[in-house]
Amino acid sequence: MNNECVIGIDIGGTNIRIGRTDENDQLVDFERVSSKETFKDGNISESLTEVLKNYLDKYCKNVQVKQIAIGIPATLSSDRKQILQVPNIKGMDGLFLGKELEENHSEYVIEKPQELIEIPVVLEKDVNMLYYWDKYDKKLSDEGVGIGVYIGTGVGNAIFINGKPLAGKDGVAGELGHIPMIGGTSQCGCGNLGCSECYASGWKLVELKEEYYPDVDMNDLFVKKSNDTVLKNFVDNIACVACAEINILNPDSIIFGGGVINMKGFPKDYLEERLYVHARKPYPAESLEIQYSEDKVDNGVKGAIIFAKTLLEK
Repeated sequence: MNNECVIGIDIGGTNIRIGRTDENDQLVDFERVSSKETFKDGNISESLTEVLKNYLDKYCKNVQVKQIAIGIPATLSSDRKQILQVPNIKGMDGLFLGKELEENHSEYVIEKPQELIEIPVVLEKDVNMLYYWDKYDKKLSDEGVGIGVYIGTGVGNAIFINGKPLAGKDGVAGELGHIPMIGGTSQCGCGNLGCSECYASGWKLVELKEEYYPDVDMNDLFVKKSNDTVLKNFVDNIACVACAEINILNPDSIIFGGGVINMKGFPKDYLEERLYVHARKPYPAESLEIQYSEDKVDNGVKGAIIFAKTLLEK
């Protein structure tokens, strides 16, 4: 029996999701805890250490944890050691979270109570963790360029080149939600004006629903109103934003996902029609390879586990 495992953690604004691998490298012991409750006192690393210790005590008493990988809804430094900015969780900005967790005795005892074994902790953008899982789930090749566009509350973007995420000079490559839109004047949460996220995100969809469809349940919005001009323009905005990247990178594969894309009745056919309209002709328009991610609660954890395993294979 294999007594080794890796742990994946997906930190979100609402929940912290955590799980580990079993002897067959399958996800087991998946749990969710409240982010707001966990981080309510503002001591991020200490609070997360407590979550980890509780999890280890519950599920890993006879298992050696080889790696912990954490997906963060944030911009990270190029070496992935420092959290630069987290829009939805106070107190995380500037933290060297992996190092702090290791220093806070994020360790586990195997067989011998006196023997402490240090567990390495690594960070990555949560959207890249989602793409790690989708790439595996869709059996995509590591060769070439793959992109993921995840429309949730904001606009998430993963760019993978030859199987590895593109970080950029400062670690913040792939901020597709912060492309400035010509003529855009809406205030973005990042502080700039006219970012694409202001026009092609979940929070924009909420604004449209409240203004134009106050009596329609959010879950039925596309089922009942997808042919309305307001929502067709919204879907076209998503296509415009995605094609800014598609026309630059000419990707081998494109994955769309996130809560908005997976809403009941979301017009995927119309999205693809508008992608073709905005894509450069003849290519990449004629060679678009589009797939869709299923929005499942454990995708980020499974992606973090895949990422952790790739590090151990080096």
